[in-house]
Amino acid sequence: MREFPSILLSKDALATNTALAVVQSNISVVNYLRHSDVGDDELHPDAFASYCVDYYYTIVRAEGLAAFIHQTKWDLDLVEIIQSGLAAMEAVDHLDYFEKQMRKMKLFSKIKLAKFLENPIEKGKEIAPLLEDKNFPTEDLVALNANWVKQHPDTQIVSIEEMQEIIVDFLSNEDEE
Repeated sequence: MREFPSILLSKDALATNTALAVVQSNISVVNYLRHSDVGDDELHPDAFASYCVDYYYTIVRAEGLAAFIHQTKWDLDLVEIIQSGLAAMEAVDHLDYFEKQMRKMKLFSKIKLAKFLENPIEKGKEIAPLLEDKNFPTEDLVALNANWVKQHPDTQIVSIEEMQEIIVDFLSNEDEE
């Protein structure tokens, strides 16, 4: 099995000088590879960690922690990837918050959690408040994520055309194996 060798960011995304454009550039590459049947374990691990951290951040900010727990079924592999991504980004406040939630989830009744996860979130109204934590950090996680991927030793900053060539080359070599 091969692993995608780099974190690809477009020159255009960097030219915008916005953290969100940088993070979205990475997300676009990860999404393209995933839709091309590249397994999550074949993606660059830090590109995937950035992607997962953004997924977590987006859901918790928009819908709350209970929604994130429900949508992901509190998948422990995903939880571990997010935890290591937050640590690598040096997102101190977010890492503290996330690890607090991890400890809270370990103490949560397996029966109560299973009941919450197997039903639509609307039916979990009595459990959802137990999962929420109103102390979500204000630290700018998008900026930390963008700075981390920009400064990563495996990051390549390329044009959209070069990005497409690199991806197509990787996908065509996958077929040969």
